[in-house]
Amino acid sequence: MQQELIRLPYLTLVLMISFASVNAVLFTPALPDIAHYFLITDAEAQLTLTLFLIGYALGQLLYGPIANRFGRKPAIYAGITLQIVSCLVCILAGIIHQYVLLVAGRFFLALGSGVGLKMTFTLINECYEPKIASQKIAYLMLAFAVTPGLAVAIGGSLNMHFGWTSCFYALAIYGSLLLMLAIRLPETSNRLDLQALKFNHLIHSYTSQFRNQTLLSGGLLMGICSTYVYVFATLAPFLAINLSGMSSSQYGLANLLPPVGMLLGSLCSAWFSKKCSLTVCIRSGILITIAGVVLMIGLLLLHYSIIISLFLPAIIINFGLCFILANVSSIAMSQVTDKAHGSAVMNFINMGFTTIIVLGVGYFAIQRFLLPAIYFLMCVLMLIVYQAMNNRTRK
Repeated sequence: MQQELIRLPYLTLVLMISFASVNAVLFTPALPDIAHYFLITDAEAQLTLTLFLIGYALGQLLYGPIANRFGRKPAIYAGITLQIVSCLVCILAGIIHQYVLLVAGRFFLALGSGVGLKMTFTLINECYEPKIASQKIAYLMLAFAVTPGLAVAIGGSLNMHFGWTSCFYALAIYGSLLLMLAIRLPETSNRLDLQALKFNHLIHSYTSQFRNQTLLSGGLLMGICSTYVYVFATLAPFLAINLSGMSSSQYGLANLLPPVGMLLGSLCSAWFSKKCSLTVCIRSGILITIAGVVLMIGLLLLHYSIIISLFLPAIIINFGLCFILANVSSIAMSQVTDKAHGSAVMNFINMGFTTIIVLGVGYFAIQRFLLPAIYFLMCVLMLIVYQAMNNRTRK
């Protein structure tokens, strides 16, 4: 049911859709220092990001039934509260010098912050028709242009001047601010489903969603896009800091470059979605992304610096990703009636695929061409999934 008269506060939605991504990447400039602090390897330090992604993926399935049983706003409150408590656990891990506690804290931090992306898609798709929802999401992609890149820059500065635990103090403040803003959100659920948390009901609801081929393809295409972002967040700190000698503060500043692509891509995607079909926008985004990856490989082969060969092509890649993310989610969600469970499955596939790829990255030695090699494979897979999804929507 479309509720066009319901107003969704833009600032709150910006902070919500960015909630998990900021929680995922703000501390990444500190990964080398965390490895040194706990006397662990770089691969073991990456576990803090991998476990985050696992919790993030699982959290997508958690909030669907909670939102249907208790309402959209109680689900949001629960997730944000869990994020704040988990930040305190991560801080405690640094105080008592327990790496296992840090990893556990990151897992539950992901479970909590995962409410942001899932509930943002739910609220928007319950309030607007697919075309308008696509435009709203495109503008919200501006959040991905500003907040994650800004978060890495802030994290690099905090780590350099106050130590890595200061990153989690900052995240706790973010969660507290969002919790206060979430109070102003409208409740978009017309009725509560008292059976939503019962096991048989859950199995039936999610089984029907997993049978929706368009939803699955859309979630997978989103997952490929997310992989570009999270693989960069996983590998770039070690490539830039350990292999190229950048400081964490310099790395944080360099991370302000890729978001420029998302900023421009979000604006252009919102404009093009008014003029062109959603499939045309997606196809354009794929071609732009491939062009960025080809440029990255070429610059690395020519032995340009990390700044030029990684961060500048990332601007083009992120520009293309914006055209894909905003439009493919609208196509996928237009095929489901239960928006809460539909967005849960879509984002579970999205982050589940990303988690598998990032986990697999940990088995490879970090070297100069690992990142573009993964990007190239994602380009091939993206073309295959898009073609399958396009053929299905034409039928």
